[in-house]
Amino acid sequence: MFQLAYASAATAPFTPEFLQLLLARARDANAAHGVTGMLLYHSGSFLQVLEGPQGAVERTFASIQRDLRHHRIKVLLRKSVDCREFADWSMGFIDTSPWHLTPGMIDYHRVPQAATASTAAQRYLRLFHQGLCRQVLAA
Repeated sequence: MFQLAYASAATAPFTPEFLQLLLARARDANAAHGVTGMLLYHSGSFLQVLEGPQGAVERTFASIQRDLRHHRIKVLLRKSVDCREFADWSMGFIDTSPWHLTPGMIDYHRVPQAATASTAAQRYLRLFHQGLCRQVLAA
């Protein structure tokens, strides 16, 4: 099992409707390749953890790097892991922006493991929530 975490910045603000569409497409594509993980969004910044077979994760990340809707991509974690941390998440999504939650989105403040977990991916969740690991929206 392989895990990759990265942070990036949107090149323009994403609307809640566009984020919902992005999430649906990511879930479909990732499920087809055995990739799970989570996507965190806050005011133009993304943090994503991808996990699964290394080849599938690397191909997914290569596609993400070619996506012109975001830039300043910084890899935070790239390693083999014993098991999935997000096994039950086809692609969990947490939006910390002040929008109303829509289907498929998770209230970050109600994810208890994010505050106490000791795994690397979960520590990045906590750091992102605290304002660290965020990239700045392009001007």
